[in-house]
Amino acid sequence: MKEIWTPEKVNIFNASVDEMITNLSPNQAIAFTDGAYSQNKNKAGYGIVLFTRNNKDIYDKVFRWNTQSHKEIIKLHNVAAECEAVKFVVQKAIEKGIQKITIFYDYEGILKWLTKEWGTNTNYTESYVDEMTLYSQQIKMGFVKVKSHVGIIYNELADEIATNALLKP
Repeated sequence: MKEIWTPEKVNIFNASVDEMITNLSPNQAIAFTDGAYSQNKNKAGYGIVLFTRNNKDIYDKVFRWNTQSHKEIIKLHNVAAECEAVKFVVQKAIEKGIQKITIFYDYEGILKWLTKEWGTNTNYTESYVDEMTLYSQQIKMGFVKVKSHVGIIYNELADEIATNALLKP
């Protein structure tokens, strides 16, 4: 059965996230990640909103993958950008000395590959799992799956940042 995100549920969720952000300890972080893809422009991008104790950082990146050398990644469309966003934000948290990060994401493969619920059928997804496994030795990671496009404030912001990244030259 599909989960229904009513406006009331979204408001409660947004308020609980705001409370989590307010109560972050110095060694904790919360991140919202998202990816986007444009077939016409042959590029993908990601958007990240990273919260630490007294800071909110926004990151974006756009990728142009060569069709010959990156066929596997291109086939994944926005999925590769979603994975790149998660890897980047974990790297950034480690650089900042964060010991625990909670990542809010809307593409279910982000966690299902890590838990082995889904098989890694490509070299790219296999390398995503390998990289994240290495990171898990340096930082505790929690994952929260959210529904996209229902009004979850920071997920919408990450989506907007990812979409806007595609507008960059």
